[in-house]
Amino acid sequence: MPPKPLPIERVCLARDLSEPALGADDALWYVQEVDGRPSVMRQWLRSGLAQPVASDPQPSGGLSYGGGLYSVHGGTVVYAGKDGRLYGVDLATGRQWPVTPPFEGVAAPAVSPCGRFVAFAAEQDGRANVFLTEAEGRTYPVKLSDDPWYAWNPVFSGDGARIAWQEWDERDMPWDQSRLRIARLARAIPDCGSLADTRIAGVTTRAKPRVAYGGAQYSPDGARLAYVSDETGWRSLWIAGPDGESAVRVDLGEGEIGRPDWLPALYPARFLEDGRSLIAVRRAQSRDTLWLVDAAGARGRSVPTRFTRVDDLAAGGGRIAFVGSTPTEPAVLVTLDLATGAETERATTAVGIIDSASLSRPEVISWPTGAGERAWGIFYPAVGAEAEPRPTLLFVHGGPTSEAALGWALGSLPDPQYFATRGYHVLTVNHRGSTGYGRAYQERLQGQWGVVDQEDYRSGAEELVRRGLADSRRLVIAGGSAGGYATLLALTRDPEFWAAGISLYGIGDLYDLRIGSHRFEVEYEQGLIGPLPEAGAVWKERSPLTYVDRVRAPLLLFHGTEDKAVPHRQSVQFAEAVRRRGGVAELVSYEGEGHGFVREETKRDVLLRMERFLDRHVLAEQRL
Repeated sequence: MPPKPLPIERVCLARDLSEPALGADDALWYVQEVDGRPSVMRQWLRSGLAQPVASDPQPSGGLSYGGGLYSVHGGTVVYAGKDGRLYGVDLATGRQWPVTPPFEGVAAPAVSPCGRFVAFAAEQDGRANVFLTEAEGRTYPVKLSDDPWYAWNPVFSGDGARIAWQEWDERDMPWDQSRLRIARLARAIPDCGSLADTRIAGVTTRAKPRVAYGGAQYSPDGARLAYVSDETGWRSLWIAGPDGESAVRVDLGEGEIGRPDWLPALYPARFLEDGRSLIAVRRAQSRDTLWLVDAAGARGRSVPTRFTRVDDLAAGGGRIAFVGSTPTEPAVLVTLDLATGAETERATTAVGIIDSASLSRPEVISWPTGAGERAWGIFYPAVGAEAEPRPTLLFVHGGPTSEAALGWALGSLPDPQYFATRGYHVLTVNHRGSTGYGRAYQERLQGQWGVVDQEDYRSGAEELVRRGLADSRRLVIAGGSAGGYATLLALTRDPEFWAAGISLYGIGDLYDLRIGSHRFEVEYEQGLIGPLPEAGAVWKERSPLTYVDRVRAPLLLFHGTEDKAVPHRQSVQFAEAVRRRGGVAELVSYEGEGHGFVREETKRDVLLRMERFLDRHVLAEQRL
């Protein structure tokens, strides 16, 4: 029987799972998002029963792009609400109360070991600080940080004597240069009778120029602090004393521990209950592996798992939990018993059965590119492809400080398996400037965004043509956010090379982006392009809108009207400019959608419109 295309319902109805946590009461906690609405879920491991415990007010991380939604301790859940407050929920009675007054945004709550206090990150008046408050919400929060540009991810030491967090300055992103701040309290939290007793006795800073620090985690007894740093040129796990002293790097071989901190509460390593061991995730050439680390000896051994992508790590009760996927298996929430190695799937992102035999089997590839260097990507061959070259879609990830991994985030747009099962070869590009290949590779975009990455898109497509896998007349570039920018710029830089382009909430005018972008990344482009006002001419030259008259290939654009990262008007202006010059530019706007589409009906519409567009402007040309 010939392979069948992946049904559209499998993509547009997919759920999102994130932020697992293992409770002491035989419970697994996680965030489930269905049709754009997240809920904090509790699942009993013995029975498998899952129930939402926090869904109204709607959970919503208010910093950056969300995340860091909740924390659970004993019989209480504390979660971030869409209205900018933290809320507490009593798991025995269902009583719910506001823990904090409203802020512009809140995220990353952490409950103290004694359960009476909550540390959290909050944004207000142009700064994001770390605060401390009482869990019952009877007092006004106390600010712990000193008005940095951003501070988040507070963690308590197991003995309650310290609180650590990550922070960075205005001209930096957290993966460019950030620091750890470690506050030593005058009295350990368990000895404090009220919030007034929680005075800071001193603060230690772990920082170096052009080094990123993050992912702080304390051992249960508070004797050790683990964190991630790229001071060696690779994101690595370090283990230190409680104030960050006597730090030792854990050598886990080639690859990186941790990813860029686009969201709060991304922890690539977790201490186990014994305090002597950690579980960590290492990524090498787009593939993840699990490692069990001896904290005292700073050495590790691999933990077998069939999953090639591991997200959102948690530990507790002799188990670990994570969201795992492979290139042919959609993400599932998994618990792994460390004593037996048994993996148990607890929840899935998929809705309906997926025939894995009908899916593409991708491979990680690299190819020569500009300056004698190499670029990387993941190639999905068309399912059932004949010998002749097939139409090829080149997908560009967002960020651009990010990476396409060797796993399957079902429901992502554009979905590579969806198009590979419809006769397209797909290449997802980890261009120079992507993460996962060391700091030097990541920094190749500094001052060069729109230059070296564009070289990698073209050279990647040319490599597939050279290998006989792609037709040079039917090359399509597509992507969202920074990938949308890459698409629009490529159509102006190489107007005769690309057969078509598809941009999802892409950037057309870099100056306008600076005016309309949210605060988290408002300074991002100053490193990627150049500081203003000195580099003003470069900003104009790198804006696709500047050279829109060069566009020859048909273009399809999607954008949400409530986008806070890339204003909706960016796509409107670009589409109108193309059409004024007689070109083809189809713009689809979605009321109420933001930066990244979440509603099921939107995802369905995007896929159907992409198919029709490609059929008209790529496949139809093939049939002539």
